[in-house]
Amino acid sequence: MTTEPAFAAHAALHARGDALRVQGDLTGALARYREAGDLLPTLTEVENAAPPALAARALTQQRIGEMLIAQGDLAAALDALRAELELRRRLTAADADDAGKRDAVARVAARVAEVLVLKSAIATIQGGGSAGAPARRRPSEASWTLSAVAGALEAQGNLGGALALYREGLAIRRRLAAQNPDNVAWALDVSWSLTGLGGALMARGDLDGASESLGEALAIRRALAARDPDNAQRRLDVSWSLMAVGNALAERRDHAGALAALREALAIRRALLAADPESDGVRCDAAASLTRIADVLAAAGDRAGATAACRDARALVQELVAHAPQRAEWREDLAAIDERIAELARAA
Repeated sequence: MTTEPAFAAHAALHARGDALRVQGDLTGALARYREAGDLLPTLTEVENAAPPALAARALTQQRIGEMLIAQGDLAAALDALRAELELRRRLTAADADDAGKRDAVARVAARVAEVLVLKSAIATIQGGGSAGAPARRRPSEASWTLSAVAGALEAQGNLGGALALYREGLAIRRRLAAQNPDNVAWALDVSWSLTGLGGALMARGDLDGASESLGEALAIRRALAARDPDNAQRRLDVSWSLMAVGNALAERRDHAGALAALREALAIRRALLAADPESDGVRCDAAASLTRIADVLAAAGDRAGATAACRDARALVQELVAHAPQRAEWREDLAAIDERIAELARAA
């Protein structure tokens, strides 16, 4: 392939990758960027050393690195970013007076440092690696620490770092569960890691990855509930997974699928409440299911159904307020539902 067609194809693949990234398809975007990177080495050595080719290759490595960080693959991301850094340095060496090129080198060097710090933090949490390092933590302890730190990074908006930690914790928990398939606690830990990972992927816009993780968590919890059908907590766990799956489907505008999952969660919670009418916690959960169902019905254009769901939720929240009038948050929930009902009426 000659220079001009190679650059044109490279630009087209980058544009396609950018579009997929915006749509939340990180895997597809990464594949397009890698295809773009594979095109440029077909140029001759002289052309590869020219500034336009160096800049194009650097941009591709940047995109690949960021997609790998977004997916939590820090080792591969570090390789891509280091390749970008070398290319940026070569560009700067050819034009030392260009401040923009010098700034690009500094930016990439800082990004490499960030990834190295995150990898070091993971190694420290797991307690292994170099001479003089602290004694290796028990895997279960390390997995909980990884999940806790991942949650903190996610709250701070560092979704790439959070994904890396969630995946590290999940890998540990999978190994533990595989060693003892009858250990309910370890199986539950895997489901919690999958749920955390799914939430971070959804926040990143990777709806396919989120659905896969949340669906696997749901399958684990269904299996555990089937093994112990009288265990109310196992059934409640299933309901929370169904809520998460429903939310992911709603994000994809799969209203029918979302409603099926949310209504199944509601049915579980109603059954638990019928078995324990004094449980305000389950009553609150059932009300939350109904308000989410109302949201999805409204998004699907069913305002009458949404209003009915809101009224059912209101009845449950009224009971909560009657049981504990000092709980300000429940009075606020009641006011919010009333406002939602009024909004639906105005939209009719």
